Amino acid sequence: MLDYGLEGYGLYWYCIELIAGKVDKENITFELEHDARIIARNVGSTPQKVEEMMRYFVDIGLFENSQGVITCLKLARRLDKSMTSNPQMREIIDKFKSHDGVMTPSEKPMQDKTRLDQIKEPLVEAEPQRTKKHKFSDEDMRFAEEMLKRIKIINPATKQPSMESWANTIRLMREIDGRTHKEMWAAFDWANRDSFWCTNILSPTKLRKQYEKLVVRMSNMGQPSQKPKQETVQYAQPDIEKAMQELNDL
Repeated sequence: MLDYGLEGYGLYWYCIELIAGKVDKENITFELEHDARIIARNVGSTPQKVEEMMRYFVDIGLFENSQGVITCLKLARRLDKSMTSNPQMREIIDKFKSHDGVMTPSEKPMQDKTRLDQIKEPLVEAEPQRTKKHKFSDEDMRFAEEMLKRIKIINPATKQPSMESWANTIRLMREIDGRTHKEMWAAFDWANRDSFWCTNILSPTKLRKQYEKLVVRMSNMGQPSQKPKQETVQYAQPDIEKAMQELNDL
């Protein structure tokens, strides 16, 4: 909810329904059989956005991903015989529980006990090593910090945001949208100097949303419209200019 709002919340439960709806005595894999394109078409989103959110779900442990196959073992572990009166399904649940949380073997390779153990073990081992919620780089965080400095010049009353969330948005722009730090900074720098856009691009999320429009404006208009004199004076602080140059050299 914090990162993707109702769109992410709805997608998560839609995927749960897709997985649970396929579970029967012939199919106890707990796999998500739909791909990002099909899900995007059904929920009215884009494949890129669906794929981005699915990666996030895997990152925080809601789903598992092994060789491109998404599973929800958490759903499997919550099964209880009281949930169904179907004798075949009750028998399946008994077998499932007796295997200590590992799915019973079947014809599909992904249902093999050894394969599933291999999926689970890395997840268990990796969890203690996770020191941050998102997988952004140091450069992403630095970009976010320098961006905040520039924004506070425009609006000194800006509240302290979640820098991890900001850095993660920068990461998504790199990995999903294919932007480089230099390209992103050029767009933000132009917007931050423009009298109109400087008050509209006040977060990485806004930068990402308006990026293509900013690039078009930069190309068509050249230099940004001059900002108020006070902001121009404040903007010329040496540390800010130095930070800009360093980011441009990335």
